[in-house]
This record gives sequence, structure tokens and C-alpha cells, in this order.
Amino acid sequence: MLLSVVKFTVRPEQDAAWLSLIEDFTKATRAEPGNVLIEWSKSVDDPHRYVVIEGYTDPEALAAHTDSEHFRTTMAALPDMTAGAPEMLSAHSEHDGWSPIPADPHQR
Repeated sequence: MLLSVVKFTVRPEQDAAWLSLIEDFTKATRAEPGNVLIEWSKSVDDPHRYVVIEGYTDPEALAAHTDSEHFRTTMAALPDMTAGAPEMLSAHSEHDGWSPIPADPHQR
């Protein structure tokens, strides 16, 4: 699975609009054939920082996502809604989704 983790800092006056935007984005992303997961978190340190974790089956699924209308719409809204550029991590996981933490954390 291909993973993307992206951190956004939202302008305080844009909180309500941001939540509406990411709700629509999340619903559309979950409907994509190659999407394995999309999960959002809000920082416990900064009430305006959000992190999204996205997983895709393969490079083609990720390319389809970034070519989608909902992706382009969301990216176009970012400059007005966020304070600074988003930050991203990318990785490949051998898992196809979430898996339980082993009883012995040294076993993976």
C-alpha cells in the first residue's frame, strides 16, 4: 500500500469552511476504487492543525486520486484556508490496511 501523510495548519477564521471542504473530499476519496483508507486527526497541541493519512493500492490509484476533480478543488482552496504550505510524508507499507498491534511490540 502507498501511504501519504499530510499536515495542514488551517487559518482560524477558516475552521468551518475547512471542515466542510475535507468532509466532501473525504467522502469522494473513499469512493475511489483504489483508496484503501483516509483518516483525519486534529492536533492536541494546535487546534488548527490537521493530519490526513491516505492509503492507495498502487501508483495508478494514487495517480487517479491526484487527477480527480475533488483533489483539484481541494488543492485550489488551500492557499486561502491554510497558514503556509502543507507538509507531507510518503511511504510504502507491506500491509493492505490497518493491522492490530502485536502482543509483543518487538514482533512485526
